[in-house]
Amino acid sequence: MKYSKILVGLSLCMMAFTSCRDLDIPPKNIITGTDVYNEAGMEAYMAALYGRLPMEDFNACGDGNSKQGYFWWYCAVNDMHVTGEAMNMNTIGGQFGALQRGYWSNGYQLIRNINVLIQDLPAYIGQINGAEEWLAEARFLRAYTYFAMVHRYGGVPILAEPQPNDATEEELWVPRSSHEASIDFILEDLNYAMANMTPRKVNGRANRYVAAAFKSRVALYAASVARYGQEYNHKGRSKVDTEDVLLCGIPEERAVDYYKQAFDAALVCEEGDYSLYQNEGVTAANFQNIFLNADNSSESIFIRQYDLNNNVHSWDAVNCPDRMTTTYSGRFNPTLDWAELFDGLPLDPETGRLKTVDDEGNYLVYNDEKELWANVEPRLRGSVMIPGDTYKGITVDIRAGIIKENVDPSTKIAKFVPDDGETTLGWKTASSWFASNIVTNTQKLTAQTPYTTSTGVKLNINGLEGPVNGGSYATYSGFHGLKYIDTRKSVAATTLHTSTQSWIDIRYAEVLLNRAEAAVELAQSGVPSYHKKQMLDDAFWCVNLIRQRGGAKLLSSSSQLSSTPRENARGTGINSFVFAPNEGLHIIRVERFKELAFERKIYWDLRRWFTYHEQIKDYRRRMFAPFLFAKDATLDKTTGNPVGKYIYDVRVCERGSDRLTFTTKFYYDPIPNSERINNPLLIQNNQY
Repeated sequence: MKYSKILVGLSLCMMAFTSCRDLDIPPKNIITGTDVYNEAGMEAYMAALYGRLPMEDFNACGDGNSKQGYFWWYCAVNDMHVTGEAMNMNTIGGQFGALQRGYWSNGYQLIRNINVLIQDLPAYIGQINGAEEWLAEARFLRAYTYFAMVHRYGGVPILAEPQPNDATEEELWVPRSSHEASIDFILEDLNYAMANMTPRKVNGRANRYVAAAFKSRVALYAASVARYGQEYNHKGRSKVDTEDVLLCGIPEERAVDYYKQAFDAALVCEEGDYSLYQNEGVTAANFQNIFLNADNSSESIFIRQYDLNNNVHSWDAVNCPDRMTTTYSGRFNPTLDWAELFDGLPLDPETGRLKTVDDEGNYLVYNDEKELWANVEPRLRGSVMIPGDTYKGITVDIRAGIIKENVDPSTKIAKFVPDDGETTLGWKTASSWFASNIVTNTQKLTAQTPYTTSTGVKLNINGLEGPVNGGSYATYSGFHGLKYIDTRKSVAATTLHTSTQSWIDIRYAEVLLNRAEAAVELAQSGVPSYHKKQMLDDAFWCVNLIRQRGGAKLLSSSSQLSSTPRENARGTGINSFVFAPNEGLHIIRVERFKELAFERKIYWDLRRWFTYHEQIKDYRRRMFAPFLFAKDATLDKTTGNPVGKYIYDVRVCERGSDRLTFTTKFYYDPIPNSERINNPLLIQNNQY
């Protein structure tokens, strides 16, 4: 049986384990020991805990819903839309405030349910088969839940056991622990879990290596905060504290220790039966299938499963292009800025941006829609839908307009709008040539009036997948996302609340990247060798494993992972969209952006690196806009899509051109005011 999909009536009882006046105290006599402390009861109780785990999956959103950011079907507003990874029609404005979701009371409800097990299970060792492992598993679940709060808020109140039922209101008030102490508590739980959990792999359930992989994530976060977050430290003192407590921020001297812990935990995962998924070789299909074959993949370490009977999501219906779904559609638009991080595209070395004009500033002409993408890194093709590629029997059609038939493809055409990351003028306003010679469309994409050539060929002005210019749900950026889209589902079957592909919370690629980052940081901290491993050589090996699988250019030497300082500014060179203090860490961070995009990791990376306010400052997302020459264009007899020569404009998105700016107060979320009313010992975070 798929463990994460067990549903039991017990979970409804567990949801009642709360009180309006404190962190975790339940009404009395909800569940008795005889209900839980037997093998069947433990299986059911643990399944209910897993079902409520705050995993940032398909159903984790930033739309301010009542679920505190989790377990909400409408996934159109989430972290990836404010990092430069993607955008859509719902996120054309700044959404940072909406991402402050307030995961607090639900977390402490879950922690109470876990603490009850941790308190009671030792008495059942020898009576319940596997009680020791259940106890270790509970410690993992507690660590996971606390980390969901700690990486939002910094230090939080730490409850290691259930609060007593007969306590007074004031006795239930608990002040925030320091950020450092909160992390150390989490790591202690994970150490216990690693030492006492089974190595056996069960989908949807933690084991020794899941705990180790998660520890690598937690320790790397803590090390980053200690190294890069000193400017944002925040102290406070409640009336029961005897001195100021460092609520946000970790002492800088702890960084090396935490990097070592991250590296150690990643090494433990080598003992497990995990490896990069490579069933289809170095191909786009291979990268795509990592996310469609998660249940049977050697790369999946910790996943959440779904089925139609009780636990579903709507990733496909909400995010597929309009022609590939029955409803919603088009909410997954990767940005050009992100796509330009990949190898195999013709980039301007001075700016790092897609080079679509010659040295005189006139557009380069491509023979068809596929030519530009011929040598692109397979990992990109496995992450986004490329024009001319076919999914669900539908060939992707991306086009911003038609160049009138009287214009020969040999004509020198000057760039319409500067690609400076700033200019927001519409094409027709910016270029009189454009206004006179290019036809655009404002009708619904599936009901547009075609452009008819002198030979009677009818060409859709807009591509049927966008970019949108009128009343349609299509791409704003010129791209549709592919990661996690189940292209095996028919169009008719692509409806709301019917998607069941698993979410991968932790995969081996992330562990390798955690390990590489920790190794480079250690090498740059005066620890060139650790565990008889040369740190830069180890990082070099990890990065090249990832790159080889993705079809990217391999590093030639570990010396490339150098500490040479970088000047950070968007549009100033290859991969300049990603900020880092030096060349070595820049390589690591770019690799994370490419490999882990759309997996709910990059938002937290930007926060722990404390580069968010610099990288996403006055940032306007950029788009890819193909234009087809009508002259000599034909229609493909199979797909019905136009066939002909193209030019490509790259620029700030014509729609959704607003600026995004991450302000420094968002490095830590605000403590919910309702919780501060209930618990006067809670000190608010800075700038709130």
